[in-house]
Amino acid sequence: MNFKILLLGVSLFISSFASAQTIYQNIYNSVDKTKLVQVLKEMTGVVPVTVQGEQFTITNRYSSEAKANYRKYWTQYFQGLGMQVQEFSYKTAHTKVEAQGHNLEAILPGMSADSIVVIVHYDSIGPSGSETGNPGVDDDMSGMSVSLETARILAPYAGKLKYTVRFVAADFEEWSGPGLEGARVYAKYIKDLAAKQGFKIVAAVDNEQIGWSGGDHGKTVDIFSCSGGKYDFKEMGDALANVTTKYSKLQVKRSCMGQNSDHYAMWEIGVPAVVYSEHNPFANPHFDQNGNDTFEKIDLDYFYSIAQVGVTFATQLAGVPDATEDFAPRNLLTYFQR
Repeated sequence: MNFKILLLGVSLFISSFASAQTIYQNIYNSVDKTKLVQVLKEMTGVVPVTVQGEQFTITNRYSSEAKANYRKYWTQYFQGLGMQVQEFSYKTAHTKVEAQGHNLEAILPGMSADSIVVIVHYDSIGPSGSETGNPGVDDDMSGMSVSLETARILAPYAGKLKYTVRFVAADFEEWSGPGLEGARVYAKYIKDLAAKQGFKIVAAVDNEQIGWSGGDHGKTVDIFSCSGGKYDFKEMGDALANVTTKYSKLQVKRSCMGQNSDHYAMWEIGVPAVVYSEHNPFANPHFDQNGNDTFEKIDLDYFYSIAQVGVTFATQLAGVPDATEDFAPRNLLTYFQR
């Protein structure tokens, strides 16, 4: 073996590894707290928004009118980044508030049609009879803010990422009977589309609520990549945990979760997925039907610290140019690769 060639190879590997580390460290650092907080305020009625010359306030995402206004806002945001946005209407079983459910998808093309899905629900709920009085700030506009910030940071890489990124706003996550309705409608759609067009769903990530620090005073992020025996995508959880410990000071708690958020619909079609949240989210006193999920309850520093991790993880899955180290979890078999 030529020793000089071996040394050159090792040198190039170290250089490439260092380059990847620098790129993702810069992305972590570029997550903008001011922008995150601003979109969180806009999506939850703290400040009014203007969409195509029309000004309104998004006070909830429960009523049909409020949800329609939210979709206008979301669409304008992603179109402003140069992305194609599609709205999918479907007949809902939850006819108490509207006849149709509505999902949104914004597509950021990569070098491959093989896709990463970033899925977050946009509907809100609250105490029975006064659902429209709950703005649902933490659940789940804190997670949605991460999706919007990820899109902002990745948008300049359109056509250059390793994978296409599909940003999804799913409807009717908060309702049961059926639960996760919007996510399951989307999962069926993307499964059928991938089979028809011949691309793969590489992985999915679900940004859940990340603003309540009462679990342990803002020290820990919870990562869920299994469902207690039925599904287990440990590699996805490992990958997110590695990003967390590498770039942040947050501690990691690993747990399993059932049919509690939109990631589960991706698991059901065989797509490796992970969901993360604030620590001990089910103990949040403002969770779901409890109501009073307002902006003042958000720990902005904690929210920001998890958002930095979430954005960095999603960009690593997408594959930023010149970051030659492959951060995607290894040995994952998706539905479309079996």
